[in-house]
Amino acid sequence: MKASPSPSSSRIADIIAGRTTSDRKNLIEGWQNLLQDLLTQMKPYLRAGQLVTFRTLTDEERTFFEALHSSVKVPTSVSAVYLSPSVRHRMTARRPSGGQQPSGDRSPENPPDKGILLAGRTADLGIIVNALFAKPPYTPAIDVYDTGRLLAGYVYNTIDECLADLTHVLHTHLKRPSG
Repeated sequence: MKASPSPSSSRIADIIAGRTTSDRKNLIEGWQNLLQDLLTQMKPYLRAGQLVTFRTLTDEERTFFEALHSSVKVPTSVSAVYLSPSVRHRMTARRPSGGQQPSGDRSPENPPDKGILLAGRTADLGIIVNALFAKPPYTPAIDVYDTGRLLAGYVYNTIDECLADLTHVLHTHLKRPSG
């Protein structure tokens, strides 16, 4: 039996579908455009060479962010943001008036991941790194997008493996020779 998508997954899929046609190239381009728009909206809060996040994190998310912040070295020419599951849920949830949002197979209290990290060069968002810290049975991964193409995809067995490789991926794909 196939699980139905969560409300936030459906919302994101609707946004991407509205920006693209059905072929794979346009789907990837639409996804990168969505990530680029998100980083552009966050620009006033981003700092070159730093990983930032939101003020409203749960205790578990704050602990994860602290570990992420201490283990990931962001190149000086790059800005990065950690989107926790609770923040992402608030950003993408559709709430009918007067009622609670129905949840999919995972509630906001039990998300399928520990969040995502988005990063791009501060001056140019042509290349975007998107790391997903997925919990089992899902797979942690890092995708790198370059002007509408999936430039690279890295898949990991655990979140810890993903975290251990993230600095290398950021420096490989985003660091400028002088940054």
